[in-house]
Amino acid sequence: FPRGHMGSSSSAFFETPLLPTSAAGPGERGLASSAPPVPIISTMAANKPIPLAKFLDGAAVDGAADSLPSAPVAGEPPGEKGTKYVMAWNGREPLPLPPDVIKAEENKKTFTASNRLHTQPPATVDEFKAKVADMIREYFDSADVMEVIRQLEELRMPRQHDQLVRRSIILSFERTSREREMVAVLISSLHVRRIISSSQVFDAFITLLESADDLVLDCPSADKMLAHFLADAVLDGCLTPTFILEPPPLNVKISDRARELAEGVLREAADRLREGTAVSAPSESLSVPLAEVKRHIESMMSEYLQAEDVGEVARRLREGQVHLPLRHEVVKRGVRVAMQRGPRECEAVSRLISALYGNVLPAAEIARGFEALLEEASDLALDVPAAPRMLANFIARGVADEVVPVSFVDQALRTTNGEEGAAGSDALRQAKALLSMGHTGTRMARIWGARAVVAKASVEEIKAIFQDLVDEFYVSFDHEEAQRALAEMGVAAYHHEFVKKLLRRAVEGSDEDRTLALGLLGQLTAGPEPLVSKDAVALGLERLVFNMADLRLDTPNADSILEQMQKDALRLKVVPPTA
Repeated sequence: FPRGHMGSSSSAFFETPLLPTSAAGPGERGLASSAPPVPIISTMAANKPIPLAKFLDGAAVDGAADSLPSAPVAGEPPGEKGTKYVMAWNGREPLPLPPDVIKAEENKKTFTASNRLHTQPPATVDEFKAKVADMIREYFDSADVMEVIRQLEELRMPRQHDQLVRRSIILSFERTSREREMVAVLISSLHVRRIISSSQVFDAFITLLESADDLVLDCPSADKMLAHFLADAVLDGCLTPTFILEPPPLNVKISDRARELAEGVLREAADRLREGTAVSAPSESLSVPLAEVKRHIESMMSEYLQAEDVGEVARRLREGQVHLPLRHEVVKRGVRVAMQRGPRECEAVSRLISALYGNVLPAAEIARGFEALLEEASDLALDVPAAPRMLANFIARGVADEVVPVSFVDQALRTTNGEEGAAGSDALRQAKALLSMGHTGTRMARIWGARAVVAKASVEEIKAIFQDLVDEFYVSFDHEEAQRALAEMGVAAYHHEFVKKLLRRAVEGSDEDRTLALGLLGQLTAGPEPLVSKDAVALGLERLVFNMADLRLDTPNADSILEQMQKDALRLKVVPPTA
């Protein structure tokens, strides 16, 4: 190009097109010097720059192949990925949403079990069953128990979880032994996590037994596989052995063929159960009637509440006198007996459960024991009106002692659906309120009252209780509460220790603290039958004088303060005149 063209505006270049090589003569260097220029931009003045958008709007093109699309491309193959929706944008209207976002919006309208954000609970039981079937098939492929738990929580239909037990067992009949083992593990895992209850497992197996004849038509070996599942459920703690050894009555409307098959399933499950429990307990113990086992447990608990020998109870359990699948009865019977006695017995049973936790009393058996108590809470309230509150105390104490899972209360409330007025639901709500308070460990350690704790407490533990009582008094200034707590402890022989701690805090405090301390002692020593004797107050003052060297380290003028307090005590008549 001539030097002048290179230095001028770019518009001159568009007005001087190149000719094809074949049309150019020799020495013409490809330029059409004689042909008139073809204007491409009609609205553009020569040698004057314009915006790019105006250039694109006014560009004249020869063919449709070079033109930009004015709308989304029609006939695009479905499922083709990429950013063509951006390329198809005309630039004038708002940018359309990506295809995956549009699909996600559509998924909001329908239920998809794998959609974490937009899942909606099914409206009917039939729809729930369909989703559970899809969930189980997906579990067979992934073997992910946590994914099943997540999807069940999203469905938010805890009272229908027995359908999962039933559907998973039926679907496994047409699979291999691997899938059947996976189903057994799934049921046990969900039961331990309190996502399904023992009553739901019970209902599922009752339904399966009553429909055994239909199951055998589809799968001839269904009865044998069902017996295997039933024995596994007992061994895993999902059901009690009484379901097999003393089976519940079946529906009277089922056919004789179905009843015969159900009885055969129970007999085979009993044989498997005896083989499976031979390691943990003598097989002949399974032949003992349940009523006799319960009587044995109640006798054992009565002996324990008299002697409070945890080692003896553990020894008898290890010897197989109560085999593993029935050890939840130890929790159930122990709590029931303690409720009918008093706070000391309740404290003893709480300590027993905590001491046996582990191999002797697994966490699953403890949870099953409390689950059974919740189901019978209404009946317990007839004999013990305070049963819901006491059961709440037992559960909260178990959570604080780390023998009951933290999620037990929430899962149980979800399973029972929090029915108003039900004794079990009331107990769970009270337990949740107790656990939501601050200083849970300290509160739960004394949930049964100071007297119950002091009954087996050491001297150091009694001193710690006195110190907490003094600290609480100087925070609340509640004379009545301090008097009630001291009376509840019932340790008159140690009252001098309480006086010593109360007055020491007063010496180290202000004049107001000393006035409060002497006022409390005046109430405690008043009346013909005082709660704290004047001799105990005098002994507490004497012990405080004996420790004067320690007092001076924190309070240099402790001598004069204590001397004045002794005079005030004589004036208020909280010590004998000769003190």
